[in-house]
Amino acid sequence: MSHIDATDTLADRVVAITGAGNGLGRAYARAAAAAGARVVVVDVDGRAATVVTAEITAGGGDAVAVAVDVAATGAGEQIIETARAAFGRLDGFVANAGLLRPGALLKQSDDVVHRVIAVNVAGVIGTVTAAARAMVDGGSIVVILSGSLLGSEQLALYGTTKAAALGLVYGLSVELKGTGVRINGVAPRAHTAMSDEMGGPQEGKGGPPERVAPVVTYLLGDGSQALNGHVLRFDGTHLALLRPPRSEQQVTRENWDADAIAATIAGPLREESLACAPRGS
Repeated sequence: MSHIDATDTLADRVVAITGAGNGLGRAYARAAAAAGARVVVVDVDGRAATVVTAEITAGGGDAVAVAVDVAATGAGEQIIETARAAFGRLDGFVANAGLLRPGALLKQSDDVVHRVIAVNVAGVIGTVTAAARAMVDGGSIVVILSGSLLGSEQLALYGTTKAAALGLVYGLSVELKGTGVRINGVAPRAHTAMSDEMGGPQEGKGGPPERVAPVVTYLLGDGSQALNGHVLRFDGTHLALLRPPRSEQQVTRENWDADAIAATIAGPLREESLACAPRGS
């Protein structure tokens, strides 16, 4: 990691990043530090968080590590307290921590389902809301999503939790409007230990995490002030904005029954129904 430059886009910002002990989270933390941010490196693995913190400080940055399970009660408040104790405030937050348990949903145990939901849904909601409350002078929140929310083989559970996180981005962006706090999402694609658990061995996994990290740095900075409630899809090469789901065509009539609905789906809305099918179906 290069030493900090006075022209860095996140100079003097305080940013907390969960799941920052490895993979994409580590890349986000290092990129934010390289852009001038003081970073709270959060991970359930305290040793991993300490290693990333040491990497940042060795490169001339400023960081502090904290071991937190985002699913635990009070996790968000613990992250905020760490940020305030070390750096005085919080300006940015990246909800990156997530748990992947691939496999057919019909064969997943209740314990696995509950744990994944606890980390990926309750943990994200709890830490994000704590961060939003703490940003009294405004700030930026980034929620890490996944293309699996659109439907992927063996990832129905993970995709469901990421769809819930997408709802958080859309819903909370409305609630935060006018407060100075923004929330946006990123659906990244990169080759990590987690992505190696997804798909087949020949399936493309994307580039290294370092190539994806700039999109998070961008969303944390002032250059993205116009974005709130937006979702970016990025693999280090291709950048796109995801549109919220909405109806593109509607058919109106006074009296509906099941037969009329069937005829409409098979007739005027046939092309629409084909276009709306999940990509893996």
